[in-house]
Amino acid sequence: MPPLSERLLVSFALDALEEALAIARDQPVRRTWALRLTLAFLASRTRHGSRPERWPFDHYWQALEHPRPNDRSASLNAALNAIYLAVGEKRDTARVSLFEQRARP
Repeated sequence: MPPLSERLLVSFALDALEEALAIARDQPVRRTWALRLTLAFLASRTRHGSRPERWPFDHYWQALEHPRPNDRSASLNAALNAIYLAVGEKRDTARVSLFEQRARP
């Protein structure tokens, strides 16, 4: 298998966060090592130099298990928007919709 490009890996990582957000609309999402690795990887790929702002990554992590659904969704969405900006990617609403449809029972 050929090596994966950094851009593709960033895309996969963002997809993992989109999936967790879609699930979190209905229920808290358990903080897993996989999500921790995903956030750490994206934080290491920010375009703000060697000292990226940590708040969106920390905020996303904390919001995953927030007990109130509306607050959880709003916090995760705001953090994810900031993460996209930090890694220099544009959030695609069609892709967001795909994850939301897949998360519905």
